[in-house]
Amino acid sequence: MLERRESMATTQAMRTLLVQAPLVVGEVEIGDEEAHQGLHVLRLRLGDSIRLADGAGRCGLGRVMLTSRHSLRVAVEGIETLEKGPSALLSVACAAPKGDRFDDLVRTLTELGVGRILPLSCARSDRIPTHLDRQRRVAGEALKQCRRGHLPTLGPVVDIRTLAAWPEPLIILDRAGSGVSTGEPRAITLVIGPEGGLTEEEVGVLAAAGAQTMRLAGHVLRIETAAIAAAAVWAAAWENRSS
Repeated sequence: MLERRESMATTQAMRTLLVQAPLVVGEVEIGDEEAHQGLHVLRLRLGDSIRLADGAGRCGLGRVMLTSRHSLRVAVEGIETLEKGPSALLSVACAAPKGDRFDDLVRTLTELGVGRILPLSCARSDRIPTHLDRQRRVAGEALKQCRRGHLPTLGPVVDIRTLAAWPEPLIILDRAGSGVSTGEPRAITLVIGPEGGLTEEEVGVLAAAGAQTMRLAGHVLRIETAAIAAAAVWAAAWENRSS
């Protein structure tokens, strides 16, 4: 529990900076991009209150004790641990869409609380990301904005054969599948193919490994639409079931 509580209105309006895990009570040094945001975007000054989060479930309120050109020092007054929701059981393996659409996909899946995002390499992939640093920054900004406690794991890139040997149940989202049935909260991986869809051979490999095929809609969906819609369906069903 927090040792010092702000009013609900103040806490809700307070901005968040992301720090390295684990966040602890005491003085925390903040540098690099987060310090830049705090100093030049949020314009923090000595004595200002700020919320810190470490992306691993710990957050706390603190006050700025020292500012320099490239860093901040914040005294954390108390720590709160946020539990993972049932949507953290979801992994999403999907072909990476072009341009900024991949960023949009990562941003929204982070807001939904998905536990893991895996770029999928398949026969019709238009893009196979080799570096995910930009997407990690996008996920961090999304976590701060929506006040979640846990960052999703991003990567590694997986291919169809890797997924076929995956320890978790697989659900392929495809128009040819049956209606969606979310079942009880459990670790599963949702598989979303590229713009041209998975090939018959790829579907066959996954089906031989026990993958189910389910349908979100009768029409063709863009990669990010299918990924976000599927995650939202499962997250909503599981969270409502457990509430």
